[in-house]
Amino acid sequence: MFQGNIAKYSTLRCQRARLPAVMNIATWLVPTLLVADQAIKLAVLWAVGPRVFDPGVGSIFLTHLFWIVDATFIKNTGAAFGIFQGGARTLVWVSLAVGVGLLFYLSVNHRRVSLLGQVALSLVAAGALGNAVDRLGHGWVVDYIDINRTGLALLDNFPIWNLADACVVMGVALLLLPQRRRRY
Repeated sequence: MFQGNIAKYSTLRCQRARLPAVMNIATWLVPTLLVADQAIKLAVLWAVGPRVFDPGVGSIFLTHLFWIVDATFIKNTGAAFGIFQGGARTLVWVSLAVGVGLLFYLSVNHRRVSLLGQVALSLVAAGALGNAVDRLGHGWVVDYIDINRTGLALLDNFPIWNLADACVVMGVALLLLPQRRRRY
C-alpha cells in the first residue's frame, strides 16, 4: 500500500514538472523578438545620430551588411512595407489591439492551438507590438533593411523594412500553410 502511494506521488510530480514544457510559446518568443527588434532599431538610431531629428530626412544609407542587403534608415509613418503612409496615429491602436488580442487568445487557447499555430500567432503579435512601440515612442517606425543590387527590378525597388515587418509576414505565411487537424 505504501509503495502504491509513492508511485502515485511520483507520477503526479512528473506531470507537474512537465507543465512548463506545454506552456504557451508566446511567453518566451514574443519578448525575445521584441527585445531583438528594439535593440536593432536603437542601434540604427544611434548610427544615424542627430540627423534622425531633421524634419525632412529621407533615407540615410548606413552600411553594406552582406551580399545584396544594406542597412538604410528611413522613417516609416505608415504600415508594413510603406503602405498607409501618414496613418501612424490610427495604426498604433490597430497594432496594439492585434498584438494584445493575439497574446490574450494564445494565453487562453494555447493547448488547443498547434505548435505551428502558436509560433505563427506569436510572430504576428511580436511584429505588431514591435512597430506599436515605435509608433508610440516616435510617431513613426524605424525601418532599416534594404535589399538591392540584385539585378531584379522587383527586389531592387522593394520597400525598406525591419524585423517586426518580417515577423508579421512570416507569421501570416505560416498561418497560410495547410495544417493537419487533430482527430479525436
